[in-house]
Amino acid sequence: MKRFWPIALLIVFVMAVFAAGTYFEKNMQKARTAIPIKAELTIYSDLPTNVTTLLAQQYEMLYHVRLNFQPLTEEQMAMRMTLPLVDQKGDLVITSRDNLDIGVKYNQLKPVLTEGVDEISDRFKNPDAQWVGLWYDPVIFAQSENFYEHTGRYVTAWQSLILPGEWRVVMTDFVASRSAANILYSFVERDGEEQGLDYFVELKPHVTQYAKFLSTPVRLAALGETDLGIGNYSDGKQYAMHKYPVKIIFPADGTPYYLTGVGMLKSVSNEEEATRVVKWLLSKQAAQVLTDNSFYYVYTNPEIPNPVDSIGRELVLFDSQGGYTEEGKKVLLNKWISQVRFRKG
Repeated sequence: MKRFWPIALLIVFVMAVFAAGTYFEKNMQKARTAIPIKAELTIYSDLPTNVTTLLAQQYEMLYHVRLNFQPLTEEQMAMRMTLPLVDQKGDLVITSRDNLDIGVKYNQLKPVLTEGVDEISDRFKNPDAQWVGLWYDPVIFAQSENFYEHTGRYVTAWQSLILPGEWRVVMTDFVASRSAANILYSFVERDGEEQGLDYFVELKPHVTQYAKFLSTPVRLAALGETDLGIGNYSDGKQYAMHKYPVKIIFPADGTPYYLTGVGMLKSVSNEEEATRVVKWLLSKQAAQVLTDNSFYYVYTNPEIPNPVDSIGRELVLFDSQGGYTEEGKKVLLNKWISQVRFRKG
């Protein structure tokens, strides 16, 4: 019987520690809820809900201001930015540069005047500060390590990618999402419509799959099921951080990127608090919150170091201005479908 006493004492000790932990956690929750909410803001966003939930929770915990995110799709956000002023509601919008430019066109936004905006590069903000970029997700080459060790070290630019060779490429179908289609628009903006489309015609012999989801090309490269996936930095960095055998390559001749920014609506109910939110979103603290929770972006704040790729190179970005019209996007996508995606011969 004596031999069971140590076990019994251990069980009692564990239960006591658990009970004490539960007690203190309940008290901490009561203490948190006892602090009144100073203000509430409504933010429209097409960001993933896991990102907006994280940002809202952190901001409320730090500043006792509740951020009520209203989730929209990319298409719904584009439509919302065309609303007449009399139908406008809310305080802030967080969305793509294209949608923010629609907001400027339809007189939805007012200048964002807060510390830190002046330091942001002109390429990442509206000239009149009617919106400011927060972070961007550049397009990368995700190479399987096996491919990199043999041939991939020589395939590190868009122009080298279309050279004759046996490598297999997976990319996202441009019709799948606006972020994917942004690659096409960026090439057309840089090279002109004919040359931009011709690039993807030349790439087509290497493409073994047009994936439906943005993360698929990177995932297949990380698993060694393709040689190279054209995808987003945010996905590639996640796989690299989880020790998958994948190389993140920043194309040496520049690359497209998807810019996310924030704008203040003219219907803002509390401009002072909304301005504080913008300032926080631009801060190193907000960037660290996202990074600590495995959301990997490149930040517009110049105080935050830019990443380097797996071979030590810094990003080179296409000099894109965006601002593509909805009708123009449809025309380009239709041409890509007919002249590239389902091209015969």
